Amino acid sequence: LDHILTLINSKHTHTRSSMDPPAVEVDKYLSRSTSSSRLWRSSKNAPVTGTVRGERQRLNYRRYCSQNGQNKMFLHRLCIILSALAPFVCFQFYFLYKLTNGKDATEQIAFPSAALEHIKVFYNVYANPDDDVAILRAKYYVNEQMAELLPKHQVFIRSIGKQFEVEDAIQIQHDEKGDEVGTLKFLWDHCRETDNDNPNEKVVYLHNKGSFHPSKENDLLRKWLTRAALSEECSNMPISCDVCSWRFSPLPHPHNGGNMWAARCNYIRKLINPVMFPKSMAQLYHDAGNDAMIGTGRYAAEHWVHSHPTIQACDVSTSGHVWGYKDLPELHDDFKLEAAPRYHLKGKSFRMARGSVHRRPQVITFEHRWAEYKVLYNETPPASWFGWKFYNDSIPAGFQRPI
Repeated sequence: LDHILTLINSKHTHTRSSMDPPAVEVDKYLSRSTSSSRLWRSSKNAPVTGTVRGERQRLNYRRYCSQNGQNKMFLHRLCIILSALAPFVCFQFYFLYKLTNGKDATEQIAFPSAALEHIKVFYNVYANPDDDVAILRAKYYVNEQMAELLPKHQVFIRSIGKQFEVEDAIQIQHDEKGDEVGTLKFLWDHCRETDNDNPNEKVVYLHNKGSFHPSKENDLLRKWLTRAALSEECSNMPISCDVCSWRFSPLPHPHNGGNMWAARCNYIRKLINPVMFPKSMAQLYHDAGNDAMIGTGRYAAEHWVHSHPTIQACDVSTSGHVWGYKDLPELHDDFKLEAAPRYHLKGKSFRMARGSVHRRPQVITFEHRWAEYKVLYNETPPASWFGWKFYNDSIPAGFQRPI
């Protein structure tokens, strides 16, 4: 009260009357054992003089300040409590959100709805759980690839082996063992649930290539494949393009070497279930095992996205690379989106590639490709198929369509 009285006298909150007693006398009066409430009661019936009026005004002001101070203190404490609780409440919502997006593989995962400009990225992340160096290397590859994301990308991770946190990504599943096919299944399921009439719905597939077999070639290929799949060119692919990647090659089978790409969902829906695709290829080629020349075994995941006869592919690389690890650019590659394949079979690059399949020359023939389409999808290529020009250019006398 003494402090408040000092403020009242020093500031111009209360104008002292010429008849008010000096501040010292008031302090002496208030320092008596008589409480302020008794003072008020005793002075209430007293003659209204300047001194009593001044005392009443001061006591009223003190009561007002006391009540107002209590209100302010209550609000101040309430703000402190709410500030302390806010992070806890936000964490609870975040935990529930992560929990609902980490369901078991047998459950249906509901991906959050996004505007048309958003593109979902399905990211297969592998890290060897028994090798600390391999885990660090896998984390480095992930950070390298995540740095290429555009604001429109939303990342969904399915991890294998050692699980670790990836910033700005949603974990949809973790498995101790597995392969790329499981992650492609999530992508395929998502596209089958999207609006069939929306041709702009796109998805991206990535994996941290080189985490299992580290090498300079895998480092280069991972860099170019990631940049292309996440590029503005592939994100804004024309309507005439179903799948966009760094390089599409019809040899030795239609594929994107390294298997990273962007694609339209209305095309992905046409494909065989990726989990069943390796089995279909094994039946077609009589259990040929892991054969990179025909896309069976573990190479089936690389062949899957380009396996449909209606595929209209495009790519962005202007380098001389075709497929495999030959002629990989090291410093730069000027991206330019074009319909693929951008090289014909007689070209130097494809002659080199064709020489690599001399043990299985039948895999580069038109008849071989036609037969595979019929068995896998029971369909034949439409007029827009890339193979009409590609295979016709390789045979001077032309060719006849198989029955």
